[in-house]
Formats: sequence, C-alpha cells, structure tokens
Amino acid sequence: MQARAQDTIVSLTLHQACQLGVDNNTNVTNAKLETQKSAYQLKEAKSKLYPQIEGYSDFNYYFAIPQMLFPGEFFGTTGEVPVEIGTKYDWIGGFKASLMLYNQSYYTSIKVAKRMQILSELSVQQKKEELVYQVSQVYFLCKTTQNQIVQLEKNMQNTDHLLGILKLQNENGVVRKIDYSKVLVNKNNLQTQIDNLVQLSQQQLGLLKYLIGIDNAGNVELTDSLSFGQNLQGFELPDFNGRTEMKLIDKQIEISSLNRKANQQLYLPTLSGSGQFYYDGQQNDFNYFKGGSDKFFKVGMIGISLNVPIFDGFGKHSKSKQYDIELLQLQNTRKNTADNYAKDFMDAMRQYKNSLHALIRQQKNIKIAEEDYNITLQGYRQQIVLLSDLMLSENSLTEARLSYVNALLQLKNAGLEVKKSKGELLSY
Repeated sequence: MQARAQDTIVSLTLHQACQLGVDNNTNVTNAKLETQKSAYQLKEAKSKLYPQIEGYSDFNYYFAIPQMLFPGEFFGTTGEVPVEIGTKYDWIGGFKASLMLYNQSYYTSIKVAKRMQILSELSVQQKKEELVYQVSQVYFLCKTTQNQIVQLEKNMQNTDHLLGILKLQNENGVVRKIDYSKVLVNKNNLQTQIDNLVQLSQQQLGLLKYLIGIDNAGNVELTDSLSFGQNLQGFELPDFNGRTEMKLIDKQIEISSLNRKANQQLYLPTLSGSGQFYYDGQQNDFNYFKGGSDKFFKVGMIGISLNVPIFDGFGKHSKSKQYDIELLQLQNTRKNTADNYAKDFMDAMRQYKNSLHALIRQQKNIKIAEEDYNITLQGYRQQIVLLSDLMLSENSLTEARLSYVNALLQLKNAGLEVKKSKGELLSY
C-alpha cells in the first residue's frame, strides 16, 4: 500500500487507512516496542530466582602486614607480643554463587511485573484507538472538502451556462454589459473558493498520509463515500468495563494492591543460600609462577542465611499507608471515569439524533433550492425575473448543497463519538 512515486495512485477505504495507521504509525510502533521492553523487564525480574554465579580474582600486596597481639606466655615471655598475620602477597581466585530460597515479597513483585506487561499491552490498544479516531476524523474531513469542491464545481457549471446566455443576450442588445460583468465577477470569486478548497484538501490529505505512514509524494484516492449509512439505534448505556481506559485503571488498581502486599511481606523472614570455592595463595615473595604445588591452597564453603526484619523505624508502615491512599485515588478515578463515560455516551447519542435530523432537513432544502433555481432560471430566460434574483437563487442552491455536506460531516463525527463512547473504535 506504500506510495512510491508521484504517478502511483493508492486507493484507500476508511478500513484500509485505519489498518495502515495501526501498522505504520510511530506512536503505535513505539507502544509495541514498549510492550517488548516490558517483557524483557519481566525476564530481568525473574532472573533473581535462578542461581547467581560469578568468578573473581583478587590480588593484594601488603606493604605493612596486619598484626595481632598474643599473650607473651605463648612465647615464653611476659606481656603481649605483636605477631604478623598473613604474608606480603595474597592472591585469591575462584567462584561464588548465591540463590534466593525464600522471599515472599520478591515473589509478589514478580506478579507486579507481569501486570505491568499487561498494562503495556493495554497501552498499545489505547494508542490504536486514538489513532483510529484521528484517522477517521481526518478521512471524513478530506471527503467533506472534496465534496465541497464538487458542489462548487456544479455551481461553476451553472455560472458558465448563465454566462453563455448573458453573452448571447448582450450581443443581441437584450441585457446590459454590466449584467455580464456581475456574473463574471461571481465566477471569479467562485474559482477562488475552489482553489482555496483544493489547497486545503491537499493539506488534509498530507495529514492523513502522515498519520497512516504513506509517502507524502504519492497520490491517494479516498474511495469510501461520505453518504449516510445505517442509523444507530438504542440509547441503553453500554458496559464501560470493556473500554480500554477502564481496563487500564483496573490494572493500575491491581498493581497498586500487589505493591502494597509486597511491602507488607517485607516483614516476613527471607532465606538465601550461598556457596564459594576458591584458591588462596599467600607468599612473602612474589614467586607464584615458579614451580611447585604449594603456591595455592583450596578453600570451599556453603551456607544458608536467614534474615528476620525486626524494626525499621515504621518505614514499611508509612509505605503501606501511601499505597492505601493511592488505591483510594484510583478507585475515585474509576468511578468518576465511569460517570463521565455515561455522560459522553448520552451526549453523543443526542448529538447523533440532532445531526440526523439536520441532514434530513438539508436534503429537503436542496430539493426546494433546486426547484427554485430552475424556475428562476426559466423566468430569467423569459425576461420576467431579474438577474439579481437569479444570482440569489443560485447562491441559495450552493449554500444548501454545502450545508448538506457539512451536515454529513457532523453526522459522521457524531457516529464516531458514539463508537468511541462505547469502546468500539477498533471495529472499523
């Protein structure tokens, strides 16, 4: 679907435009990458459940060897005798490992990381909905501008036809030249309107191409009609729990509850295991690379460590209270959001009904304006209607047609708002 050259024409329905946007839009792509990132963050969190192994090597030169005082009786004298402990050179190399055996707070943190991954996936869903909403609005706007151009071009045809009549009548001395000039000025003004709308249409198409990731140099043809489709029925409030925004809030409440639980579990004891194996070489002379098997000796150990929290200055208690407040805030936000969605839905349905009634009225206005224009044109040909009356009738017809196009746009946008309030934007 990518336009690669200026002479390539890409035909786009609204469905195709939305799908291209979902596939190519930068915001959606970044949200998907964030989901991949959260998956790796979960793996990072789980990594602590596996043994942690590392190799190491330490070399130390003691230019002043540590000393320890021993009773002189050990050496056949009185008082305390300082004795050097160790050698000038100490080289240690080996491996050490540790393993978390029990840490309930950490296990709960793993659950939090899993919920964060789901939160990222919901964020992708939200970005898609936002994009579909934008693309649909711009698509409708593009079609509206194009239809306005079509209606003005119809008016231009009527004006050209009238100019032909006036030119012939002027040559026969039936009308004044000033009448011809008035209509010619009206035509020039009409052409200026068309030119401005053409430029506006190009800007709108450029925005649509940007949103859906199409090369701006390519030509795009929007194939969906802006005409009125199926009438929406029913004013029953939908279940807003299915909306992505509500799912996001619910997941945030769940995460906050788990964080609170993990904080409380910090009061529980933790158990970990460790092991170490290394070679230790202690020499008074740096002769490690000379022959002999007595340069290093083996050292190994395994152990279990139990940590029992006793008192932390009420730090964990204060943290739990913060989570309590955060939960209350999220619950208040959820209730307020649900109430707001109910209001938005009712407003959207009322706007849809009003827009539908306005469209029906504009359809009737076009029929009346067309009949009036045809009768006025016939009367002008018979020289029983003034030119000013004919031009006024023509302007009324143009205004009726443009108002109908605008009413269509209002109806499409109202239908879009209804879908948004029901959480059905991705059913494009």
